[in-house]
Amino acid sequence: MTYLTTPRLTLRPYEDADFEAFSKMHGDPLLKANTHAKAMNRLQSRDLFDGYLAAYARDGFGMLNIRLTDGDQDVGECGLWYRDDAGGYTLRYTVRKEHWNLGYSIEAVRGVLGDAFDTRALDRVQAIAMNHNIRSVKVLERAGFLQTENNFRGVPGFLRFELTRVRWQHAAALQAD
Repeated sequence: MTYLTTPRLTLRPYEDADFEAFSKMHGDPLLKANTHAKAMNRLQSRDLFDGYLAAYARDGFGMLNIRLTDGDQDVGECGLWYRDDAGGYTLRYTVRKEHWNLGYSIEAVRGVLGDAFDTRALDRVQAIAMNHNIRSVKVLERAGFLQTENNFRGVPGFLRFELTRVRWQHAAALQAD
């Protein structure tokens, strides 16, 4: 099992005991307003949760539950999800609103990307964000993503981003200096 750690966070695979909190998070209309998706009912959340578990079992990595290392509090989720419609692994993340503006998104994203490029040797990772979700767009830009499309799946304002391993390694080398 992959556990990723950052200075303040532990990212771990989802467990069955996480479903109630997962369902509540994916049913939150405010969180879903920042995406192209709508708030999910319990059955839809269960399907997505089971999909995350199955993908992780198949690939050995995937979507992870973000936890505060100090106190084990649920912060949200971050990881990679294979999207056929995007042609590869896509970064996904959601942070619960009570944890907004604390830097957890970029910290979790950098942890997942480090694993994707440095451990799993993926060549590229994509991300999708709505143009009105300014915080998410800024996180992606800070992580090194470049916007490649502004109407993904024909939806105006549905932005597509890409980050290559070469660009990631270059950015990491600059940060090390």
